[in-house]
Order: sequence, then C-alpha cells, then structure tokens
Amino acid sequence: MAALLLLVVFITLSQISNILVLGVDVLENKQPSRMYVDALRSGVRHSNVSLQSYLLTGDISFVKQLENIWEQEIKVATDSIDVLKGNWSNPENIILLERLYRTAERIKTNQTAVVNKANFAEKSTQIELYNFPYLMGDSIFDIDELQTWVNSELSTGSTESSTNGDLFLNEINSLSNELDALASDLYSNLEKESQDVAGLIFAARDRFLIVETAIVIISILFFVVLFKLINKKIKRSIAILSREVNVLSKGDILQTHVKTDDELDSALNEIYVLNSNLLNVKNFALEVGKGSFDNDISVFNNEGEIGKSLAEMRDSLKNVSEEARIRNWSNKGFAEFGDLLRKFNKDIAQLSEQVITFMVKYLNANQGSIFVVEENEADEKELKLTATYAYDRKKFIDKTIAPGQGLVGQVFLEKQSIYLKEIPDKYITITSGLGKATPNCLFIVPLIANEMVFGVIEIGSFKELTENEKQFIESVAENIASSIQAVKINEQTNKLLEESQEMTEQMRSQEEEMRQNMEELQATQEEMERSQRDNSERIHAIEKSGLAFIEFKPTGEIITADSTFIKLFGYSDLEEIRGRHHRIFVQKEYADTEESIDFWQKLKNGKPQDGVFERYKKNGEQIYIKGAYVDLKDMNGNVSSIIKFATDITDIYQEAKNLQQEKTDLLDQLKQLMPEETQPGHKELKAIIALKESLELSLMKQLQENEEKLKTSILQHKNELGLS
Repeated sequence: MAALLLLVVFITLSQISNILVLGVDVLENKQPSRMYVDALRSGVRHSNVSLQSYLLTGDISFVKQLENIWEQEIKVATDSIDVLKGNWSNPENIILLERLYRTAERIKTNQTAVVNKANFAEKSTQIELYNFPYLMGDSIFDIDELQTWVNSELSTGSTESSTNGDLFLNEINSLSNELDALASDLYSNLEKESQDVAGLIFAARDRFLIVETAIVIISILFFVVLFKLINKKIKRSIAILSREVNVLSKGDILQTHVKTDDELDSALNEIYVLNSNLLNVKNFALEVGKGSFDNDISVFNNEGEIGKSLAEMRDSLKNVSEEARIRNWSNKGFAEFGDLLRKFNKDIAQLSEQVITFMVKYLNANQGSIFVVEENEADEKELKLTATYAYDRKKFIDKTIAPGQGLVGQVFLEKQSIYLKEIPDKYITITSGLGKATPNCLFIVPLIANEMVFGVIEIGSFKELTENEKQFIESVAENIASSIQAVKINEQTNKLLEESQEMTEQMRSQEEEMRQNMEELQATQEEMERSQRDNSERIHAIEKSGLAFIEFKPTGEIITADSTFIKLFGYSDLEEIRGRHHRIFVQKEYADTEESIDFWQKLKNGKPQDGVFERYKKNGEQIYIKGAYVDLKDMNGNVSSIIKFATDITDIYQEAKNLQQEKTDLLDQLKQLMPEETQPGHKELKAIIALKESLELSLMKQLQENEEKLKTSILQHKNELGLS
C-alpha cells in the first residue's frame, strides 16, 4: 500500500509539475508580454491624440500631457517588457521588439519637432467628435477607426487652414503606422506561442487522466483482496474488545486480562488502565463519603479532566468543611461574646475583666490585657490598664501608657493592628507553676468605633494565631469599643443628670435676675432704635443738603458712595468704583508719594483729616473739593472704615485764583511805573511820587474789594451747605 501510494504521488506530482511549468510560462511571461506590447502601442496612440489636440487647439497643457504619457504609460510598458523578454525563446521576437523600440524613439523625437514647428497664427483646424460616423449612443467603436478618421480630418482640414495637420501627417503618421504593424506582428507571435503552450498543457492533462485511471483501477482490486484478509482478523479482535468494554459500561470492574495478539492489544491495555483507575474512583468515593479528605488515593494520577476534577472536588470539600468549622466557631464566639457585652454593660472595669478572660480562653491563648482611653487631669488622653489575664503585672506598674509609648501606644496612634512573631526581649513573659517563658506570638488590636479609638487589646500565645482567629479578634474589637463607648456615655449621662439637677436650682435663683436684665435690655433696645432713627434722619438730611458721601476701608478700597459723589466724579454707578482704591481720584504721581501714604496711615490710626483737596474726575478733569475724612470704630476701638463728606468748591477756588492773579498783575504794573533811579530835587519827582501813592491807594482798594467779595462768596456757599 505504501509503495503504491508513493507511485501514485510521484506520477501525480510529475504531471502536475509539468503542467504548472507550462502554465507559469503562459501566465507569468507570454500573457503579460502581450499585454505590455499592446500597452506600448496604446500609449503611442494616446501620445498622438494629445499631440493632435495640441495642433488643433494650441493648448500648451496637451504638451505637458504628451510628456507625462511618455514618462509614465510608455516607460512603464517598456520597463515591464525588458523584465519579461529574458524568458523569450524566439529570437524573431527580440528583433521585432528592438525595431519597435527604435520606431517609438523616432516617433517621440518627431513629436518634439512637430511641437516646436507648430504654427497657430492662422486659423486652426477644428474637428468635431460628434461627426465621427461610428459614434452612436452608448456603442463601442474601434480605436483604429477613430485614429484613421482623425488623420483624414486633419488632412482635409490642413488644406483649408494651417499647416499643423500636414506636420502630423508628414512627420508622425507613417511612423505610427509602422509601429502599429511591428506591435501587431510581435503580439501575433506571442499569441501563437501561448496557443502552442496551451496545446502542450492539454496533451499533458490527457496523459495524466489515463495514467491516474489505470492506477485507481489497480488500487481498487488490490484493496478488495487486502480488505477480505484483514476483515476476518479485525472482527475477532473487535469482539474481544467489545466484550471487555461491555463489562465496564455496566459499571463492573474487570477481574482478568486477555490479549488479541495484534494492534488492538494497546487498546485493551488502555482499557485495563481505565479499569484500575475506576477501581481507585470507587475507593476514593468510599473514603470521601466517610469524611476522610486527607486520603492518599490517586485517581488517574491526579491528571486529566477526571483526575484533576476529583482532586479539586476533594480539596473543595475539605475547604468547605474547614470553612464550615471556622464559620461555626466564629458564629458561636460572636453569640457568646454578644451575651457577655449585654450582661456586663454597667462598669468598665468589670466589662474589661470579663472580655479579656473570655478572649484568652476562647482563643486558647495564654495571656491578654485590655487598655481603655481615659483623660488625665491635664485633659490629655492616656491608655489605662483596666484588666489582665495571666500577665506578669510588673510590666504595667504604672498601669497607664501614653499615646505613642511602646507597641500599645503606637497601635493607638496609627489605628492599625500589629502581629509579632518575634517578641522583643523582656517585653512580656508567661508565668506558670513550671516557670516563665516568652510567648511565640503577640497580637495588638485597636478598639475602634465611629473612627475613634476607645482602647487597645493585647493577646499573647505560645501557638501562632490563624488568620480566622485574627479576623475574629478584629471583628469583636469594634463591638468592644462600642460597649466601652456606651458605658462611658451612660456614666457621663448620669454625671450630667446630677449636674443638671444642680443647675436647675441655680437657674431658678437666676431666673428673676434674668427677667430684670431682660427688661433693662428691652429699654436699651428701644433707646437704640430711637438713636438709629435719628441717625437715619441725619443721613437723609445730609444727602438732601448736597454733600457728597463716600466710605472706604482703612486700606483705601471703596466700600460705598452716594449718587451725589458718583455724579460729581463722572461715574455711572457704584459698581464702577466699588472695591477700587482711593488713588483713582488723584494723580498717579501723588498716589505713590510719602505724603499720600502718610495721609492714609494717619486715617488708619484714627486721626481725622479735613481741608481743601485737589482731585480728578473719571475723564481726568481737575476739581477742588472741601471735605473731611472721619474714621468709624468697632466695639474693640479699632478703625473699621473711613467716611468722607465733601462739596465741590472748584468755582470758588478758581475765582480765588483769578483774584490772586489779578492782584499780582496789578502789583507788577505798579513796579513798572516806578523809575529805576530818582535824583533828589528833580522837578518831576513829586508828581511821580504823588501818582505812585494814588495808584497804590487805588490798587489796594480794589484788592480789598475783591477779597471781600471772595469771603462773602465762600461764606454763602458754607451756609448753603450747612458747614458754617
């Protein structure tokens, strides 16, 4: 069978290889060669169309298109043919290809010459594609017929107008026809060679079918004879195998082993291995049913899906049993511990004693202690030892531990449990009738409720605590903390109740005094309301008087201002100046001077300031105001704000400046009238002196009148503003 199979495979592969070689030659060489030869011919025709379009229209873009055709379409075709021609076996095809290349180069050269010779001075020839006789609807036409028609139209049109058509016909047309003929011959040769190879492929296929048919017939006859010989042997072995499997399928265990003395013996051996594993399964089930989860029975060597599943089942049952034991142990502890907390909830000392005793005994530990947070006389927290079990009390002589002191104090601060398996020397010892020894583990847990630490519990033991034992301690720690909190609240409640009773008596004695104080406060409140109304009326009167009002912080920021002040300085509303500094009303140079800083420092110190001040409006206009800065103080005597009352005296101030300037001008005129030198006895001296005295009297009189007018005007403004 193997030899026959090798023969069939060899013949089949050789025939297929021969066919593949021939097919590859056609598909990868001859067929692409024909395609690229045709692409070369089409590219040259495409270039001629672009050249003709340029000769007809004079559009330079067709020249660029012509160059792109040679660089892209034609060059790609020639490069591809150059790669494929190495596998051409016919030398005639190589010669035709070289002639085809030379003709294409001549066409390219002549196309360039035609482009340079083209003349568009005269009327250009126009060809309408719609006049092509074979163009009908969506019909497909022959490109050769279209080219022939275009050449004819160019020839006819060139006789009527320009010589561009003659250029193409004379320089390009004959070469194009020659190239078409060469391309057609080369294409026909390649096509004929492809057809010859196809004939060889079909002949090889026919031979392959004949040989394969003969081999199949011989193989069928051989297999029929072989089948009859083997069938008898297989039936006997299968009967033995079926009998053994039938016993297992009924759920029984095989007691004896048989053999078939052929290949099926390996299957029987595997069946007997399965039989042994099933025996182990039976024993495994019996042991698990008895609750023995630690047996060493191995099923399928704990491998495979069944072996692993049974091993996992045993481990899972063991874990479930252990978890159930731990859960029952924990639930029992929680229940007994809850009864203990409810029973001893009156006194912290008694509660601590019962809690630590229960914890040590239930955990089978050796010793324990409990510390409760208390406040000393300085209102500082400390941990007070309230109960121990089996401890050497020399360790806790002071019975109090400060926060952060030792491991217990550290647990109090960090609010985290500490579990130690290496106990520091002389930290604790367990004392018994046999002597003293250091425990093997120590577990210190904070008693936390509502994120507050109410104490610390410490457990020491010769045996290491399990994870569930540590979880049990941490779980009941919160209940212990809640119980301690409840006891403290009860104690504090009782204490407050006693204090409340005492305070009730005191309150009764003070009730009469409070009633009298309330009457006095009511009278004072009425007086304050009257004062407040008077102040409101005064403020209203000030606003009606025309005085401008503004309030500043001690640092100079504006708090509020009335409408008179806002309009005086040219602002639209209060929000435009609220929060800004007083410096917006003065020049920038003055705001940064020592004088300005000292001015506000005096106001901060409670020193009022008044007088005539130079200020500037929003638009930069200069004004003069008569005003006063007064501080307001709070209950502690500190300056809380500064208020300012002001009135505009720009007109008065300007009038005074004008009068002063007039006075100065008159005095200057008087000096100019005096001679620089006077000689005693001069005959005009007396007249000049008399004139001088007359002018001085006149000027002084005028100045006095101007000053009187100014004083009268200022007094009048003061009376109008209520400032006199």
